[in-house]
Amino acid sequence: MGKEILTRCGYRCDLCLAYKENIEKEDKRQLLSDGWFKFFGFRIEPDDIYCEGCISSDCLTANLIDDGCPVRPCVIKRGYENCSQCDDFICEKLEERAVRLESIQEEAQEKIKRNEYHGCIKPYENIKRLNEQIKLQGQYSRMLNERIKPTEDIMRKFIELSQVIELWDKLIGNIESSYNLEKYIKYGGKNYGWELQYKKGRRTIISIHPERRAFTILFTFGRKELEGFNLVKNKISKKTLELVNNTRQYHDGKWIWLRVTDSTKLNDALVLLETKKKPDRL
Repeated sequence: MGKEILTRCGYRCDLCLAYKENIEKEDKRQLLSDGWFKFFGFRIEPDDIYCEGCISSDCLTANLIDDGCPVRPCVIKRGYENCSQCDDFICEKLEERAVRLESIQEEAQEKIKRNEYHGCIKPYENIKRLNEQIKLQGQYSRMLNERIKPTEDIMRKFIELSQVIELWDKLIGNIESSYNLEKYIKYGGKNYGWELQYKKGRRTIISIHPERRAFTILFTFGRKELEGFNLVKNKISKKTLELVNNTRQYHDGKWIWLRVTDSTKLNDALVLLETKKKPDRL
């Protein structure tokens, strides 16, 4: 299957035997039908088991095995990628779809076979998986799911904290009123996630990564730009100055990652932006 496909509730499509690509590869729907009945108490006949995945681009019209899921519309409405990003984790809706191996083992009347676990339980062990996501991403989680491309509005909504959204709006407003730049929504890889990128031709001027309760800006400063920074360093806060000075310098310059959570950091970001490129309009 290749890449991991994590659903809104923490299930994994790429491991699920009901997922269309897995059926096409090797049809094990009889095992799944029996396993669902044995461990979860419901029966779906093998020929009726088929799912296109709830994070598909056309999830509103896709053929889904669980079209009555209460979690998916809630996560989408809140602008999250999955439940691990929600302050209400674990809520009643998620609990309806929660799968915990230890609970299944307690109720099982016999030892769970290896093929039963991998085919009928592991794909749905969402609580363990979502807790791992929380530990991995920490306080400022990002939009890391390549299959869920956000709009600008969803990026903004994802931040959630009103005072930080206001800072986001001020930054975007400044960029679009002062510069003639092309705007793109790009996926920066599994470690960086989705970003709002402003470019001049092929040159990236600024990349903005929405996060829960913050956003982080990437500035790439070449040697000449770093020389220009020395002329304005008295205009930024002590913490940001330390950040720039302590960032490792490579042969072609520095990658400055600045997390914005307050107006001081926003002011620093605007100073760094002007160092990167002078405004086209004043």
